[in-house]
Amino acid sequence: MPYIWFLLLSLILLWNTTTADLDSNNETCCALSRLDIETRLSTKSPYRTIANYNETQPHYPGCVPTRIWATIRHGTRMPSKSVIARAQKRLTLIQDMLLQQAKPNLCAKELEQLRKWSWQHFNPEDDEKLLMAEGENELIELAERMQLRFPSLLPDPYDPDWYYMKYTATQRTLKSAQSFATGLFGRHRIHTVNYPRPLHRDPILRFYKLCGRWKIDVKKNPETLVNARRFYAEPQMQSAVDYVRSRTQLEDLQPEDVQLMYTVCAFETAWQRPLGHFRPSVWCSFFNVDALNALEFVEDLEYYWNDGYGYKLSHRIACPAIADMFEAIDTPTAKANATFYFTHSGTLLKLLAHLGLAKDEEILTHKHFDYARRWRTSRIDAFATNLAFLRFDCEKGPHVLVLHQEQVVRLPGCPQDNDLCPLRTLRRLFRESIENCDFDTLCQVNENAN
Repeated sequence: MPYIWFLLLSLILLWNTTTADLDSNNETCCALSRLDIETRLSTKSPYRTIANYNETQPHYPGCVPTRIWATIRHGTRMPSKSVIARAQKRLTLIQDMLLQQAKPNLCAKELEQLRKWSWQHFNPEDDEKLLMAEGENELIELAERMQLRFPSLLPDPYDPDWYYMKYTATQRTLKSAQSFATGLFGRHRIHTVNYPRPLHRDPILRFYKLCGRWKIDVKKNPETLVNARRFYAEPQMQSAVDYVRSRTQLEDLQPEDVQLMYTVCAFETAWQRPLGHFRPSVWCSFFNVDALNALEFVEDLEYYWNDGYGYKLSHRIACPAIADMFEAIDTPTAKANATFYFTHSGTLLKLLAHLGLAKDEEILTHKHFDYARRWRTSRIDAFATNLAFLRFDCEKGPHVLVLHQEQVVRLPGCPQDNDLCPLRTLRRLFRESIENCDFDTLCQVNENAN
């Protein structure tokens, strides 16, 4: 028996150890640990870094779960076609320059990785944003854990009157929905699941696509990215670029090159499930923790201003989804007992901001790098990010449990000493979202602008 415990401890230590190792020539390889890298990849972070693996059924005396409404971001995917094309052209050129160096600043194993690296087999048009195998695993395992926690609410046999599942008109959300259904019902039953017709501009799953004013005032507004651009002039970002230049021995490397290397590092790391000894993407080898922190912060600023608290309009327009949630958990005519939506990053971030979650006391700007911020996309918006509202029928009336990333969260305005929030309190807090969600007026384009 002691031997078993020793073996388990050894495996745990191996799992969390750094990837620093010595090759046959006694050269030191990348000294970053798995968690150093995976927890700083912004919205490209794999869900395994934040998943809640505690499958214990939550127990609240006198309460029984009766409804669930959940919205889930698709799992780990391929990059956009623009990233694929830039990697094929620019990173291949950087790869050639590195391999032509007399003494590349890499250990033998990393040098071999670099020689073998190629994205030329990807087709930017056909492969962009497709769900990867790791993305399928993320959704399967998420469903299995949720079912173990709430077996009475998520029964194994599929019943179309009990389950309502919908995805957007994209391959990555379709495959995510099918993977989630696999986790709930088994692979042999997924062909029986009914899905409504998917929409590119779904009014609940992708409401912002229907908001003309948001597209003009936020998404296409040059001011939205001002703080991210200004951070490139800050010492922390300049230091990150200088570090990568030193590590690569390429003095002409531009900040956009460093950003591209970070993006490819993120995607290739997310795709790879760490089994045994973890070896990150070779492009991760050119960063240290400080550089990763700086690059993560750039993306945090972009998403904060585009999808979060930067502009009130961004999160106000999430009211149709909030109203749909209340309809699902608090009306006798609800479509189903278990509602699952499969959607995108832009939806989840706007919903979180609408709920007042991950909100910092100060508006996030390029000067807040050293601020202990709550808005960290690596934590709040990894691949397969999920937000769930569960209704519990209790002896003292209906209550609601809110989960983000499978963890209990207590919304501002709800009791902070109890996991469950009275449904009437939740309705009062979001009365405007339920009763006065005039989406068309909110999104009306000002014809007199400019």
